[in-house]
Amino acid sequence: MFITLFVLIVFAVPLLIAAYTDFSTMKIPNKVSLAMAAGFFLTLPLHWQGLPVLGDHLLVGAFFLVAGFAMFAFGWLGGGDAKLMAAIGLWLGWPDMLPFILYTTLFGAALGVFLMLGSQFMPIRLRTSSVGMRLFQGGSDMPYGLALAAGALFIWPSSQINAALIG
Repeated sequence: MFITLFVLIVFAVPLLIAAYTDFSTMKIPNKVSLAMAAGFFLTLPLHWQGLPVLGDHLLVGAFFLVAGFAMFAFGWLGGGDAKLMAAIGLWLGWPDMLPFILYTTLFGAALGVFLMLGSQFMPIRLRTSSVGMRLFQGGSDMPYGLALAAGALFIWPSSQINAALIG
């Protein structure tokens, strides 16, 4: 129980920090993604399943790093989002990758709809705050770290790594 709680904290806390900072500043600090990646390697002995599984985790992380920076190059994703996505990828195995992409996309779509329509329902005080102005200006910027964090936290209970921890 303690080990599962510890790993969940090491996994969830950086995600929550990334979501908060992306929402409030539209930036995800590098140290958040680095902390998440370091957390994976620090907890590796707790969920060790052998070199082939470790290789899968490294490949998923590398896949997300390449995909994230390709999306960054096209202007579809911010650099912080790309790095966070790669750090999340370290925690995922191949079976977890598609559910993560699906749920992150759904959360991202909901966030996009909220940003397009939500300002109509927000109190004027919130709309005119610095965060509200940044979010509801109608630009193409979106704090996608929220969707990444939501997708990762949503699939965590059914993930391979969580199953390995609880045995």
